[in-house]
Amino acid sequence: MAGILAAGLALGGAAAVAPGTAGQAAPAGGAFDASTVQADRSTKLPHFRAGKFTPPTPGLKGPLFQSTATSATPRIVGGSTVSASQYPWIVGVVTYLDGNLGYGWCTGTVVAPNKILTAAHCTADGAGTTRVIAGHDQLLDSSGNIISNVGYVAEVASTWTHQSWNIAQQSDPYAPILDDVSVLTLKTNLPSAYTPVTLAGQGEAAYTAGQMADIVGYGITDSINDNGDSRLRKASVPIQSDTYCANDAGSSFYADRMLCAGDGTPSAPSADTCNGDSGGPLLVNGKQVGITDWGYGNCGEHPGFYEEVNYYSNVIKADFTRPPLVNADWTGDGHTDLIARDSSGNLRLYVGSGFANDGYGGFWSARNINAGWGSFKRVFRVYNWNGDKKPSIMAVNTAGDLLIYNTDGKGNFVGGAKKIGSGWGNFTALMVTNNWLGNNLPSLMVRKSNGELWRYTSNGSGGWLNPSGTRIGTGWNGFNLFLTPGAWKGDGLEVIIGRTSTGYLRMYQSDGKGGWTNPSGTQIGSGWGGYKNILTPGDWNGDNMMDLLGVNSSNQMRLYTTDGHGKWIDASGKVISAGWGGFNLVF
Repeated sequence: MAGILAAGLALGGAAAVAPGTAGQAAPAGGAFDASTVQADRSTKLPHFRAGKFTPPTPGLKGPLFQSTATSATPRIVGGSTVSASQYPWIVGVVTYLDGNLGYGWCTGTVVAPNKILTAAHCTADGAGTTRVIAGHDQLLDSSGNIISNVGYVAEVASTWTHQSWNIAQQSDPYAPILDDVSVLTLKTNLPSAYTPVTLAGQGEAAYTAGQMADIVGYGITDSINDNGDSRLRKASVPIQSDTYCANDAGSSFYADRMLCAGDGTPSAPSADTCNGDSGGPLLVNGKQVGITDWGYGNCGEHPGFYEEVNYYSNVIKADFTRPPLVNADWTGDGHTDLIARDSSGNLRLYVGSGFANDGYGGFWSARNINAGWGSFKRVFRVYNWNGDKKPSIMAVNTAGDLLIYNTDGKGNFVGGAKKIGSGWGNFTALMVTNNWLGNNLPSLMVRKSNGELWRYTSNGSGGWLNPSGTRIGTGWNGFNLFLTPGAWKGDGLEVIIGRTSTGYLRMYQSDGKGGWTNPSGTQIGSGWGGYKNILTPGDWNGDNMMDLLGVNSSNQMRLYTTDGHGKWIDASGKVISAGWGGFNLVF
């Protein structure tokens, strides 16, 4: 709290969009770079620390809460340190930057056992690995590392971001920052000691001008002489009238969805939020009424501006009931990433920003991640094959051996190739499902030359439940492409989608026990014959619902969105990038 780096650093390194994307590459630092923002207005940015740091492993680290902080000292501008046990719904949202560039942190609040509310600019912010840290009075030790012997560390599975937010708003000092709201879905529920905060209801008059409110967060305390401190602090600030806020922010203030709080001036600074407090709460009588967002100049010299929870309460809570999905996330930030193989056998990673309405189609950066993959007959991704909730790459070589390459869940391969099967060279199709039997174990589905469909299921520890395979269907030779998007209808039952030679898509749904709910299939689309490649990588646009991507005959990538329950939102699709002709595989 108090003080802000007006020319701070956005998360992420030099960005690049997908090949051939119209509009050129994003500016250095990602789709927005806070160093280009004028000093008279900055967001309450994630606070950045340079250097090489290792993301902590997930799970319980010791006592659920630290007990070192007191509410007495040291004093900051209008505030004091506090214990996380006093605010069991406060968490740190820490993103470790791709390429060992450092990390940045924000604040968030627990709103459901597996849901974290924060600002959009804390999550759709750049390539990296994200961890949610609960139970900490202080995120960093004296060496700048996350304190690892206390609290709970959670991984992010997927994210919802308000679809009217736009990353470009962050770099335009004259544009209003609107709808800067995200909800993170965790891979596992937090321990019950981390209880959800109470949110202001939709349209609720939860405060009045002049009323005192509390701000709580892990932000820094001095924007000019940053000491990198990350202690949990609170302060009390007066909520200002809409007139006061508009006088300070002009046309950037929207009274229907924003509020401001604090009475500091350049000559008399007062309590305020700052870098690292982004996404944290503004509280009235223990109820969250605001989400920390942006402000002017050095923190404490103007009021802080907050997203108004009573405007967003319904859309926040709508995410609580969305069906879970598995994103094709390579780096560990909960966002879908794409991998492409070129003619030289290089694997190139295209990192997704987690938000497609950014002027760059949702692509954040690109880099080569490995070489020597040109000779494989098949290359594809699996998730949780070893029961570790991490992605792996599988490949079938010319001898028909099935190999697995494991990762650390943070974008890096670990160990070398491991052979897990033989005789896989003659199948005419091969696809992956994540939970076909309802036991949260992935399966490989293969088609034989006679049209039979067979299932081979992982045992959750790198082996097989049924090493000889199980036949689950016949007559599958009428399809020239298969998709396995997961629970397409949002009911927890996984599906296989096949494309016919005439371009129709037909969906076949598992009953969760190894059989079918619709053995004859259901047509769900037409006109798909011209696509060279079709992908179902999870959520691409940031609405936390299933999307479909297709590379057409013009080498354009098109995005098709669904409502998460098997119906199309945008059945006509839209181009998000071009120039994919140089790849023979995208997955």
